[in-house]
Amino acid sequence: MRIGIDVSALVKEAAGIGQWIIHIMNNIMKIDTENDYFLFTYDDIKIPYTLKENWQVVYYGGQNKKQIRYLTHMPKLLRQYNIDVFVGTRHYLPPFNKRKVKYLAIVHDLIPLYMPELFTKEHKLRFKIFTEICRRQAHEIVAVSNATKQDIIKYLNFDKSKIHVVYEAANPIFNMEKDADAIKKTMETYKIDQDYILCLSTVEPRKNMLRTIKAYERCILQNNLPYKLVIVGGSGWNNGEIYDYVQSHEKLKPHVIFTGYVSYEDVKNIYANASLFIYASLCEGFGLPILEAMQSGIPVITSNISSMPEVAGNACELIDPYNIEELQQAMVKVLSSEELRNNMIEKGLKQAANFSWEKSAEEILNIIKNL
Repeated sequence: MRIGIDVSALVKEAAGIGQWIIHIMNNIMKIDTENDYFLFTYDDIKIPYTLKENWQVVYYGGQNKKQIRYLTHMPKLLRQYNIDVFVGTRHYLPPFNKRKVKYLAIVHDLIPLYMPELFTKEHKLRFKIFTEICRRQAHEIVAVSNATKQDIIKYLNFDKSKIHVVYEAANPIFNMEKDADAIKKTMETYKIDQDYILCLSTVEPRKNMLRTIKAYERCILQNNLPYKLVIVGGSGWNNGEIYDYVQSHEKLKPHVIFTGYVSYEDVKNIYANASLFIYASLCEGFGLPILEAMQSGIPVITSNISSMPEVAGNACELIDPYNIEELQQAMVKVLSSEELRNNMIEKGLKQAANFSWEKSAEEILNIIKNL
């Protein structure tokens, strides 16, 4: 069988979808030596391992007008390389299929369809176009959570018998092992000089960062908790209000650290030294940082909506992300009880053990074979 995979998310630093591709490919390579794989991209990709002989990269065009080239060039390339199954890793599929290639779409989320106010006009338009192509062209769909599966049924009206839930997993680099010297170096690099509460996500409205900061502010002003707030992640869209709020509150400003983008090695060290992890997002297709934090042995507070309860299980404190008071109370509750924190850590490690990239890769490969 000849299998094509869209790996264009690996051209830049691998974020959520890029990490999914890296781990799924790596684990499929370990178990499948029979099929041939063709990795389609518009530019050079970054992979932290060497591809085996039955894997090769195929270019469909350069950076300029990459979406248009994907629509126009991919159908020809799929015919040229005699592809049997094509995997759209972010549910973007070629619009024409004269050769009747089997299309498998990976849907990470459909958030722009039901929370459009959180995205740019350009992003929403592009997303709607490719999502409609997916609805018409996909033979089967993989959803990364049951919450996402329900969104697919609701917004795409797709046959639920052809939707498969395959969970994500955390990078094995996130674990309980701690390198004291490496942690010290990371703390010095980002000027983290005391205990801290950690948030890890792109700084943008969807991640609910402003409410998280306000809840934290109440904690340090009303409860005098001796923790800084460390926010790890790149700068996203429409985030001016978030940064402005911190800058304009003199009592808050010294306590909040924005690190910007951080390497995986430094993220591991920042996780390892955190007292509490907060992920109060308004919606998620999966919510991978919750899993990373639990696997690192940190107590977690997260949202009680979307896919996040699926990832959290019974290991986390669940809160209404729209309720600042509830989030503040949860912070105080967890930070004030060592017994509760230890219990949450123990449950979190057990919950995280339920997810693995090996299992996810096996499930994806079985779906491909059945197609």
